[in-house]
Amino acid sequence: MSTRHHTALILACLFVATACSEAAFTPTGPDVATARGGNGNGNGNGNGGGGPPPPPVVDELEAWDATRWTAENHALGKGWLDPANVSHDPAGLLLLTLPAGAWDGAEIKSAQRHQYRDIEARLRTPDTPGSISALFFYEGVRRRNDEIDIEIFNDGSRTILFTTWVQGKQTNHVQMTLGFDPANGFHDYRIEWARDRVGFLVDGTLMAEFTSGVPRDDMFVMSNTWWPTWLNGPQPAAPSSLHIDRIVY
Repeated sequence: MSTRHHTALILACLFVATACSEAAFTPTGPDVATARGGNGNGNGNGNGGGGPPPPPVVDELEAWDATRWTAENHALGKGWLDPANVSHDPAGLLLLTLPAGAWDGAEIKSAQRHQYRDIEARLRTPDTPGSISALFFYEGVRRRNDEIDIEIFNDGSRTILFTTWVQGKQTNHVQMTLGFDPANGFHDYRIEWARDRVGFLVDGTLMAEFTSGVPRDDMFVMSNTWWPTWLNGPQPAAPSSLHIDRIVY
């Protein structure tokens, strides 16, 4: 077995064990003035301590900014998250692509961890059964990882999952059905994270809220699209992408 594939097998087992809950340029997006980021409704100060809250970062993702984001390179689910699958379309939208004839996907991660922040992304998911798209906080620490997830099935079922993890154990989980097909257009997905509360909103509507089992550790802001081992679907005959208009955090 090659070193790359041996590493891939180890990482795949790790990610399935710790994250099995297993992510613009167009003028049609919401106005910056109305998109809440940073710490939103007084949800802490985003830096884990006292002092004034930092202003929200509004990233239109018109071009790749290596000071803000990393394109990840590791195994997850059935395949590999490949930096080559992160790109821009002619309109300036960030694309996380599921390539044809493979189980591979794509993932981006913020350059820094954050604490008690609100994040919001304007997304259009691929229509690719068996895969999933996500916007989430992720600590990235072995055996005691904290995580807050929004996960959307890419199969037309309109299924969405809201989940939290503390020290590698799932503490909250809700499955709901969206009132629209997330592959048909852009929608705003939001996580509000405070010391004692996590709220999940879609297009400004609160869909789930947890006030216990809330993660406390600093985490990265992340988004991905990939192939979980626990979903079924064929390898795509043509590439498809998660389109990201912008991320506010």
